[in-house]
Amino acid sequence: MIDFVKILFEGKESLPVLFKRNLIKEYLQVLILSFIYSRKEYRNLVFYGGSCLRHCFGLPRLSEDLDFVDIKGSVNLKIFADDVKKFLEKELDIKISTKIQKFRVVLKFPILHELRLAEPSESNLLFLKIEIFKKFRFSKNCKIEVLPLFKFGTSVLIRTFDLSTLMATKIRAILYRKWEKTDKKGKTLAMVKGRDYYDLMWYLGKKVEPNLYCIEGIKSKKS
Repeated sequence: MIDFVKILFEGKESLPVLFKRNLIKEYLQVLILSFIYSRKEYRNLVFYGGSCLRHCFGLPRLSEDLDFVDIKGSVNLKIFADDVKKFLEKELDIKISTKIQKFRVVLKFPILHELRLAEPSESNLLFLKIEIFKKFRFSKNCKIEVLPLFKFGTSVLIRTFDLSTLMATKIRAILYRKWEKTDKKGKTLAMVKGRDYYDLMWYLGKKVEPNLYCIEGIKSKKS
């Protein structure tokens, strides 16, 4: 992996460290997508969220999360974590570690020091998250598309919702997600995620109409 990443950086040596980290994350995300959609146990997962918009529709923002809906509710997260770990270790020839948090698998890649993307006093770990949700009941009646993705020499057929439904999932998140950012003393600093509104503005700029059938409590654009 290290040799391939160095190739990714050719001509980009002067770019900021954050850009280089994000480039690696994007490469790793494509590998994970390739794994998922090449395995019969996982190929029915439906990709959505900010990373889906980035890879499939050109959103100019990178998210470190890969979000999926498990419509059939058949994926065992522990087995999935073990499978993706084995695949990545074989593909990249490095040892990685995983951690499971409810519906999330956190992948930890010990590569930053060797790539000079972190100071010796900083963590050597690059993190990626895979989130798999089973309780999106609305999604059973929504249109699913298969879209081609070709990046970093890898070709993948992605299963995702149509843009109208994807926009509805973002509006649902803005309306119903309980989240807040606090400081060390517990003081609330923010109650909304800026990335949600960034993505919503992207949809509006594309003149996408949301699939209102996928938003609980909403019957029309005026309600």
